[in-house]
Amino acid sequence: MRTSARRIAFRVGLPLVLLVTVAVVLYNATLVDRQPPSVKAFTLSAPAGDSSVGQTLTAIDVRFSEPVRTGTVERRFSITPNVAGTFRWDGETTLIFTPSDRLPAATTFAVAIAAGYEDLAGNAALTAATDTFSTIGPPTVASVTPTGAGVPVSTTVALTFDRLMATTSVESALSVSPAAPYRATWSEKTITLTFDGALAFGSTYGITVSTAATDTDGTHLAAPFTTSFTTVAAGLSVLTTLPVDGVSGSSIQAPIAVVFDRPVDPATVTSALTIVPPVTGSTTVVPLPSDAVRPTAASPSPGGGTDGAPTGSVLLFTPASPLAAHTTYTVTLAPLVSPAGDPSQVAAGRTWTFTTGQPSTSAENQIAFLSDRGGVTDVWLTNPDGTNPRQLTSTLAPVVGFDVTIDGSRLVYSAGGLVAVQRVDGTGGAVLTGPDRFEYAPTFTPDGSSVLVGRRGADGTDQGYWLEPVPGVGSGGERQVLPDGAPPLGSSSPSDPAAEIDPPWADRAAFDPTGQLLLVAANDGTLRLVTIASEGTSASRLALTATTAPVWSEGDDAFIVAGTAPGDPQPAIWRVARTGRLTRLTSGIGPVASDGVRGLAFLEDPGSSGALHVSYLDHPGGTAAPLTTVTDLSDRSPVFAPDGSRILFVRVEVVAPTTSTGIWIVGTDGSQLQQLTRDGTQPRWLP
Repeated sequence: MRTSARRIAFRVGLPLVLLVTVAVVLYNATLVDRQPPSVKAFTLSAPAGDSSVGQTLTAIDVRFSEPVRTGTVERRFSITPNVAGTFRWDGETTLIFTPSDRLPAATTFAVAIAAGYEDLAGNAALTAATDTFSTIGPPTVASVTPTGAGVPVSTTVALTFDRLMATTSVESALSVSPAAPYRATWSEKTITLTFDGALAFGSTYGITVSTAATDTDGTHLAAPFTTSFTTVAAGLSVLTTLPVDGVSGSSIQAPIAVVFDRPVDPATVTSALTIVPPVTGSTTVVPLPSDAVRPTAASPSPGGGTDGAPTGSVLLFTPASPLAAHTTYTVTLAPLVSPAGDPSQVAAGRTWTFTTGQPSTSAENQIAFLSDRGGVTDVWLTNPDGTNPRQLTSTLAPVVGFDVTIDGSRLVYSAGGLVAVQRVDGTGGAVLTGPDRFEYAPTFTPDGSSVLVGRRGADGTDQGYWLEPVPGVGSGGERQVLPDGAPPLGSSSPSDPAAEIDPPWADRAAFDPTGQLLLVAANDGTLRLVTIASEGTSASRLALTATTAPVWSEGDDAFIVAGTAPGDPQPAIWRVARTGRLTRLTSGIGPVASDGVRGLAFLEDPGSSGALHVSYLDHPGGTAAPLTTVTDLSDRSPVFAPDGSRILFVRVEVVAPTTSTGIWIVGTDGSQLQQLTRDGTQPRWLP
C-alpha cells in the first residue's frame, strides 16, 4: 500500500517538474542578451566646418550601441595611415582615440573597428565598422575688402580667414605697403585694420600676410597672401569753407558750407560733414550765386540756400534751428565728395572750427561794416571801440552794398545781384528781387518802409531805379522812380579791382528826411533830382557828373556830392539844394560824409605819393584840413560818428589798394588817431 502511494506521487510530481524546467528555460531565453554590439557613429572632436573634415589636432570618437568590453575593441581598432595614439573611454559606450602627434594636413584617413569585439554579455560583433575623414589643409584668407580702385582714403581693411586664427601670429605676419600706421581688431575669423589717419590719395596699397601666420592649431599658411587696392584720386579742391577756420563772432543763423572748385555729385555729400557739438539739419548741393547767370525761382535766400537746383559746387548744410551763441563748433569734411560725373576722385578731408557770437536786436550806436573774415564778404557789427565783432548776414555771394534803418533794427543788402532784407538779429529774412531780374545799391527810405534799388533785367537791360516795399513793414506795390541809370551787372566779380574797397554799386542815392526828395547818381555819373509824390514822380538832370554817391546834410538842408562840373575837370565837393541849384564848396574827392550839421569829411590827394587823405571841412567859409598825413597808407570811405566829433575811415596800403588794412578813427581836429579793426570796408556808425 505504501509502495503504491509512492508510485502515485511520482506519477503526479513528474509533470510538475517538467513544467518548472520549461518555465526556467523560457525565462532565460527571454532575459539573457544574445544581440551582438554595433558602432553607431564615428565623430571628430575638432571638426573644421564639415563633419568629415577635421583639424590636425583632433581626436576620433567611436560610439557603440551598448556597453562593450573595452579590450576587445581596442585590439580591433585601426587607422590608416597608421597613427600612434592613446585610448580612453567615456563610460563603456564611447571610445576616444587621441593621436600622439598632430595629424598631417590635407590627408585622408580610414578608421575601422574589426569584427569580433564583444559586449558585456560576450556577444561578438559579426561585421566590421569603417569610416573616413580628412584633415584640413593650411589656413587661407577667404575674403578681403576693399579691393580695386577708387577706394576712399578713410577706408578700413578687413581680412576674413577660413578658420579661427592665432591672432598674435597673424598680426606679426601682416604688413602694409607703403607703411601706414593702423590698429588691428578681431571678430571671430576676421581681422580689421583701422588706419590712424587718412591714406594718401591716388595711391596703391599692398597688404601681405606671411607664412608665419597660423591657425589656432599652429598650422601655417602654405604661401604668403597678398592683396592690394588703390585709393581715390584727389581731383576736387576746396576753395573755402563757410565759416572759415578760426573765425569768431559767426552768425547763429549762418549755414555751414564748403565751396568746391567745380560741381560735385549730390549723392556723395549726405554723410560728408560731421559737426561737434551735434547740429541737426539738411545737406544739399547748390550752385554758387552769381549775377552772371539768369536767376530762377530757386534763387538763394538771405541765408544762402538754393532750393531745387540739380547740381552745384557748394555743399550746403542748413541747421534746423539757430546755432548756440558763444559756442565753438568743430566741422569735419570726410574725404567722400566726388566731382559730378567722376566718382574716381574726391576732395581731401579737412577739419575746421568757428565760434558763434551773440545776436544783436539793434545796431544802435554800433559800427556796421563789410568783412570777408567769415569766408565771404558779409555785414558785420562791432562796438564803437572795435570789440565784440559779430556777423549779421550770411551769404554765399559777397555782399557789395548795404543799408541800415535809422533805428538800427533792420538791414538791407545786395549779394550776387539779389537784394534782401532782414532784422539785425538775423531773423525775418526776405528776398526782394524777383526771379527775372538783378538788383543793386539798396537804400532805405527814411521811415524804413521801402527800399530803393537799381534794377537790371535778366539779360542785363537797364530798368532804372525802383521803390520796393519791405515785407511786413511797407504797403502797396513797387514803383519805378527812374527809367534808367542802374548799376551794371557783375557784382560778384567786379572788373575794377579797386571796387573791392569802393564798389560803384554799393550806394548810389540819398533821400531827404521826408523821403519825398531823392538824389540819384546814375551808373554814368549823371545826377538826377527826383521828386516823389503819391500821384507820380518827376526828375531833373543836373549839370554835374557825380564821382561817388550823394549824402543828405541836415544842417545844409541840401545834398552833398563829389563830382565834376562842365568846364571844370577838377573834382570838387558840391552842395545840391532842393531846387537843384549847385554850389561848389571845395576841391576834393569823394565819397563825402556829413556830420548832420555843417561839417563834411571827404578825401583829398595832397601830392604825388598816391595816398588819399581824409579831410575835414567846417563850412561855410571854412578851409579843408587834412586829418592824416602818412604816405604809405591811403584812406577810403569816411563816415562821421553820430555826435560828429570823430570820423571813421578805411585804410589800404598804397602798394595794395584793393585790400583793406582795417577801419580807423580820428578826431575832427586830427587827434586821437586809432585803429579799430584789421579789416573791413564801408563802415557806418549808426546813431
